[in-house]
Amino acid sequence: MAQMDRKTDRQIRADVTGELDCAAGLDTARLDVSVRGGMVTLSGQVNSDIDRLATKRMVGLVPGVRAVADRLVVRAPGTPGTADAELAELASRLLESAVDVPAKAVRAGVRDRVITLSGDVTSERQRDAASEAVRHIRGAVGLTNDIRVERPSAPHAP
Repeated sequence: MAQMDRKTDRQIRADVTGELDCAAGLDTARLDVSVRGGMVTLSGQVNSDIDRLATKRMVGLVPGVRAVADRLVVRAPGTPGTADAELAELASRLLESAVDVPAKAVRAGVRDRVITLSGDVTSERQRDAASEAVRHIRGAVGLTNDIRVERPSAPHAP
């Protein structure tokens, strides 16, 4: 009877990935889950040690999981070894949240881990704020600021 109640590895994997996908704040795009005999192996990358521990705990609580093997690597976006696309995504998020940078006025491109800022702003302060927002991204090896400062045109007098 106990044999019939036991979940298959496929069912356990589906349950584990479902739990991980529902976890708030956990980036599961870089995770891989494999199951053999109820033993779950987690591999891939997580953003922090906290994410690593939370992932292992969460998986260990899934019914049918007998043990969890941890092959996770902690590598936050923007650390050395991350892809240009990850750096560009992080730079874009930082620009969007920068108070002194007008919304959607500045774009970030990345090639060979060098961030290039482009767009149009109305003051040097905004241009400098954009640079400051992305200057300290770990993993980036350079920053080029190609943002143009366009002075607002004066209203025409009648």
